[in-house]
Amino acid sequence: MSIAVRPLSLALSDACLAHWPVAAGTIRDRIPDWTEPDRFDDSAWVSAILLSIDRFDAFGVPVRRDVEAVILRTYVSTPAGQRAIHFLSLDVNDRLVADAMRNLFRLPAHHATVRRLEDGDRTEVVARRRGQDRARLAVTYTPVGEPGPTAPDTLSSFLVERERYVATGPLGSRLVGSVGHPPWPVQPADATVTERSLLDAADIDPAGEPSLVHYSPGVEMTIGTLERA
Repeated sequence: MSIAVRPLSLALSDACLAHWPVAAGTIRDRIPDWTEPDRFDDSAWVSAILLSIDRFDAFGVPVRRDVEAVILRTYVSTPAGQRAIHFLSLDVNDRLVADAMRNLFRLPAHHATVRRLEDGDRTEVVARRRGQDRARLAVTYTPVGEPGPTAPDTLSSFLVERERYVATGPLGSRLVGSVGHPPWPVQPADATVTERSLLDAADIDPAGEPSLVHYSPGVEMTIGTLERA
């Protein structure tokens, strides 16, 4: 009798999601060669997500609490037409969490220093990757309005509501994992990016400030183990 393996379980909070449109050719070499850039209005997209992980459980076992993370991701479609996330990098301020994400879920995780400073509604997050490149991302953001679900068939829904992620396994194997969560509650936000070498380290250099920014108070999420596509 097989035993079900529980996925990664996360409680996320205080998330800023900054999005840039990019040419599909910009990310084609940064995604698995068996996927295609997913587009909205003929543009591919790259997002930087800065958030707190209040609770991090792996396979049903509590691992860590109060972790800060900065995620770079883009959007792809599989040969079966499934829309998915491809992670360009994950920088977290906890080495154990970084190792778990990298070794168990084949995600490009790095140990980093992540500082969060709050001043009323205004928050500044500064991330610096440990190691030789010391890539950085610094974003200051302020939520606007009230949170609510994204409307169907909108750019916000395209960027936020994803149920899968992809990775490449040994010998080029095609891997797909599930992402489970209720609808993200999001609202607009004003944001300024003052340092962005983390984008350069991923070979992504979108022009200017993000064209769309969301803020979310948070969501409960599960990330399933990868299976062959």
